[in-house]
Amino acid sequence: MQEALSTNRNRAAMPAKKPTRIYPATRKFGLRSDASVESGQREIERVFKLPQGSVRLLLPSRRAARSDKSIEALLRDWNQ
Repeated sequence: MQEALSTNRNRAAMPAKKPTRIYPATRKFGLRSDASVESGQREIERVFKLPQGSVRLLLPSRRAARSDKSIEALLRDWNQ
C-alpha cells in the first residue's frame, strides 16, 4: 500500500502535459466524406488562400456539382 501512495505523490509533482502534436501544415487532413461540396470548395479556398468563388468541384461530365452533394457521392461518380 505504501508503494501506491508514493507513486501517486510523484505523479502529482509532475508538470502538466503539453499537446504532443502540432501540425504546422494547413493541409494536414483530407476532406470528410460526409462533407458537402460547398464546404469542400470553401475549405480548399481557405487553405490555399484563393479568392472566394474561384474553386469549383466538377462532375465527370464537366458540369459543376450541386452544392448540397456529399464528397462521398462526388467521389463515387468519379470512380464509375
